[in-house]
Amino acid sequence: MVYDLVRPLGVRQGEMEINALGDYNPYNGDFSWAPELEYGLADDLAIEVELPFQDASHERYKVAIQQTLGVDYAQGTANGWQAFVDVNKHTKALSADATYIHARQWADQWSSLSMLGLRVHNINRSAQVDYLLNNTVFYDVSPRLTLGLELNQEISTGGTWRYRLTPQVHYDASQYYTLQMGTAWSTLDHPEKTQRLWSFRLIRVF
Repeated sequence: MVYDLVRPLGVRQGEMEINALGDYNPYNGDFSWAPELEYGLADDLAIEVELPFQDASHERYKVAIQQTLGVDYAQGTANGWQAFVDVNKHTKALSADATYIHARQWADQWSSLSMLGLRVHNINRSAQVDYLLNNTVFYDVSPRLTLGLELNQEISTGGTWRYRLTPQVHYDASQYYTLQMGTAWSTLDHPEKTQRLWSFRLIRVF
């Protein structure tokens, strides 16, 4: 839900999705949100354009690409990679992420999604590197309702560990619309203080 895929692994050419992720901090009233457009350029290859906002102010530009390396339906596994660049609209600072993706269906109702990679901050200035580890476990309550627990972790080269833990629920209102909601405990933006956030993502597929 938070660090999401550019379309599911095994995307088909011509598939398209628009969605928006929102995070609300009830303690200071901050609201960050980001509309996204995702498109299948070819089978197993997708791109994404994202425009992050802080309240009503447009802050950054993000462009991502994702490739599926393989899907093994017999074993219930899928693998791929994802990379994106992020440009700050005001400071022009450039950062980039690259992650390896592994998805697994453990049982009829249980599945997981894991990402392992790097983030390089301020590429065009004094580059700094963070290590990324994201893990999500899903439980399908019904064909339309899914529960999830997502843990996003960032470790700097100096040893600072930051995290975001987001219990969440996904509801497929129809074959075209999905609503994801969750609450989070996060130190990603402020390592010295845990923030409580309310999150949602609204998805429309075509």
